[in-house]
Parts: sequence; C-alpha cells; structure tokens
Amino acid sequence: MLTLLLSNPAVALQALTDRFLGLFAAVQRAHATAARFESLAHLSDEELARRGLRREGLAQAVFADIDAQA
Repeated sequence: MLTLLLSNPAVALQALTDRFLGLFAAVQRAHATAARFESLAHLSDEELARRGLRREGLAQAVFADIDAQA
C-alpha cells in the first residue's frame, strides 16, 4: 500500500475510500439486521405465528430475509 501511495496518491486514496465505504455499508447492514431481529423478538408468540414464524427460528428468518433481498 505504501508503494501505491507513493507512486499514485489519487489511486491509493480512492482505494482507501472504497474500503471505508464498504466497511460502513457492512455496519449499516448489521445494524438493520439487529433492529429487525429486535423488532420481531418483541412480538408475542401469537403475533409471530400469524407471520409464520416461531421464536426459535427468528435468527434464521431474519438472515433468510436478508439473503432473499440480496
């Protein structure tokens, strides 16, 4: 990276920016996933059943939903 920085600072800066934005996007996705899980976890068992979910399968349902969106 140091060689790239010294030889072409604009490219190095763009690469660093791309990495930072990728990390930021991953943190946003993780936060959204956690928020979705928390909102489902607060529902009663009856409310979950109406949505076709069981409390034991909440994590799988949240991640399956994310995979379907990708």
